[in-house]
Amino acid sequence: MTSFGQYIIAMLKLTAAFFVTLFSRGKQRHRKLMLVSEMGNDARDNGYHFFLYVLRHHPEIEVYYIISDDSPDRPRLTEYENHLVRYLSFRHCKLFCQAHWLVGTHLRSGHTPLPFELAKWLNRILHIFKHKKVVFLQHGITKNLQSRFAFGNTFFDLIICGAAPEADYFVEQFHYPPAIARYTGFCRYDKLLDFQVKRQLLLMPTWRGYIHLDQIADSQYFKTYQALLTEPRLASLLERYNIDLIFYPHHRFQPVVSKFKQGVTSSRIIIADVAHYDVQQLLKESALLITDYSSVFFDFTYMKKPVLFYQFDKDLFFSKHIGSGYVDESAFGPVAQDVDSLLSSLETYLYNGMLLEPSYETTVDRFFPIRDTHNCERVFDAVMNC
Repeated sequence: MTSFGQYIIAMLKLTAAFFVTLFSRGKQRHRKLMLVSEMGNDARDNGYHFFLYVLRHHPEIEVYYIISDDSPDRPRLTEYENHLVRYLSFRHCKLFCQAHWLVGTHLRSGHTPLPFELAKWLNRILHIFKHKKVVFLQHGITKNLQSRFAFGNTFFDLIICGAAPEADYFVEQFHYPPAIARYTGFCRYDKLLDFQVKRQLLLMPTWRGYIHLDQIADSQYFKTYQALLTEPRLASLLERYNIDLIFYPHHRFQPVVSKFKQGVTSSRIIIADVAHYDVQQLLKESALLITDYSSVFFDFTYMKKPVLFYQFDKDLFFSKHIGSGYVDESAFGPVAQDVDSLLSSLETYLYNGMLLEPSYETTVDRFFPIRDTHNCERVFDAVMNC
């Protein structure tokens, strides 16, 4: 997590970089420079896959990836050393001023060395994005109402959508022009169709914005998942069907991942941390996903594998965390509101070989009319033409 003091230092660096590059803009005019990032401390999502695609297939683009030195993903990027830039370094700020394309997966991605609201304020005064193309690759498919995405609140020249209905939602609900909200498919989807399934289940719920990390142990959220992870019937099912369960907390709850291990005695239940487990690999190798409202289920159904939804706090979630949207999860898989219903549905899937039912497959085909390995290519073409 970036501290306030680090942002103050970044602001000073950015100011200095602005004046340094101001005197070399004539020389930089024809430079095809692109910054790509995720959150600034990771490389395992759409930004990472897009960066590799550009680096390997478009040498005419001078592309750099923003990542912190202490990122757990940093060691496996050594072969791209000449194209890595340390997050919030002076070089980062300088390249930010020089770049023609800013490409990232989050609202305020790592390529912008400032909090999003501050960046918006500076843009109104200094027009810092005037001569740049800002591309929002997204982290997950947007399926819920979020006022921060409303047209006019952002400075995106292009929004990459992972599904056909999502592009329609950005146009109809958030009022973006169709030329900005484009359905291309997500870059990481290029790797999803090449997978081998293990005897493994994945439990991966989303976070709750109203739960503070220092109070998580007292929350309904924590107590409900602890009850599930320590439920004897779950342990019995895992033993009977010879299958493991990986519980991967959302990245915002990863700092307290150790708390979820309390009371878990089954050797078949693994509490996964971000340093040792890659989300995309877990999705690819798991036979069935249990989630709540997380858009991660789209990646799983893209592979045409079954999903169970555990929505024990639906009213609270949609009233305090996020607004409801256009997706009915029950069209993608069974929805349980209590542990008995969840375990009953899970046992049915285990007994039947964890196959995706035809009605759910029809929904997937409608949601993803394009399922191939050319997503990065389509995204690049869209970026070049935005």
